[in-house]
Amino acid sequence: MNQSNVKNETVMERLCRIKASRSLTGAFANVPARVLPANTHVKFELKIQNAYFKKYADEIDVKYIRDDHRMADESIARLTPDRELLWQKVKSHVSGDTLFFELDFSGEHEHWVGISVIDGTTEYREDFYFYTLEEDLLKYNVYKGSVHTHSTGSDGNYPPEFVPAYMRQAGYDFTAVTDHKIYEPTLQAIEAMSKFDSGLEVYHGEEAESYGAGINHILSLGSSASVSNWEYDPESDFNERVEKIKQELAGYPEHEAKYVAQFEAITSKIKELGGISVFCHPYWKQNGRYASAPLMTDLILRRGNFDALELGNFTVPRMALLNAKVMEAIREYQFRKPFIGSSDWHGRPSQKATVDYTIIFADSAAFPDFAEAVRSERCVAVGGQNDEFPFGPYRLVKYALFLMDHYFKKIHDPLCAQQGDLILKALNGDMTVLPAIAELKTQIAEAQAAFFGK
Repeated sequence: MNQSNVKNETVMERLCRIKASRSLTGAFANVPARVLPANTHVKFELKIQNAYFKKYADEIDVKYIRDDHRMADESIARLTPDRELLWQKVKSHVSGDTLFFELDFSGEHEHWVGISVIDGTTEYREDFYFYTLEEDLLKYNVYKGSVHTHSTGSDGNYPPEFVPAYMRQAGYDFTAVTDHKIYEPTLQAIEAMSKFDSGLEVYHGEEAESYGAGINHILSLGSSASVSNWEYDPESDFNERVEKIKQELAGYPEHEAKYVAQFEAITSKIKELGGISVFCHPYWKQNGRYASAPLMTDLILRRGNFDALELGNFTVPRMALLNAKVMEAIREYQFRKPFIGSSDWHGRPSQKATVDYTIIFADSAAFPDFAEAVRSERCVAVGGQNDEFPFGPYRLVKYALFLMDHYFKKIHDPLCAQQGDLILKALNGDMTVLPAIAELKTQIAEAQAAFFGK
């Protein structure tokens, strides 16, 4: 069939003729921002950069659909036997080396634009994905990080100053060194990272715990001082607080009452120190049994005296039980807490740093904005083993899935990985890389601005 007859083909004839489809990247320039305001009219003026599209410029085919099965005129994109109405055909024209067309991106949705030409029996195409948001979410920037890591300050494999570099290498914008019952390593990490103009935010952090046979772990994030030093100081009011809280738990077994009271004494102190408290990895096992008795976990969740719940260091049994308990708590007493995703990273060879993390929607990645986003439930916890699964409010998870595929993996994370590599070189003594670290900070910011239209 001659190229000039392509426009007269039915969809079925076209599909039968195509023997191969090749996806291209970079066939066009001047692509608009990928995240746009809801109800936006977009004028596309795409500079053609690919030889196939230049050769068959008059036969370029542009199609569109959005994720609610509607087309730009709000009509249903029905799937008919010949697939004629699966996509909306978009009027377009070429002038010089530029492709012109227009679309209305209505509502808060993901939008797909496919541009293709046929050379013989091969279809060449480039697909573009966009997301439109209502203003309340559009106004925020997007960041991701892991706030539960360990160094040689407790049971991690790397010195404190190296941990943030590995987190940047994994694609993170913010992190915290949270060693067990010790605050000093986080200060060392922050001091080391202050020498680099990287853009990575490192929060104060520590992993506190109730002690004895009722162990629970609690992340202290952003606190101005060590909560563990206060807990173990014989002159502090820790025991006094515990006894006062135990009075509220009269009627419960002594074991649960004691350790729930310890947990809440710690979280109350974290709040006083300006920090965020996170209930770590419920249903983790130690010596063949749950570190926290199931009734104790239930009491902690029911009373809710903490800021966020961690879905970190993802394992199937742990996540299955936490999911079941949260569903039960929602039904029984309207449980509602934001989820934090963290890897509980120790730098072990078998442990992936890139899978468990938190996405926040905030003005910046600085701790005050992180804390405000978490408390306002503008965050998504991501966890997994071989793949990443986001958890949180439906609207945010849907948006996060788009970002994970089209922003973080393809644009953001590779730049962060390059910068993390350079920071590790600098930590090992090569200071010639300092300008390149700063340049990558600029590139990351520019890539973010282009993607989000900032």
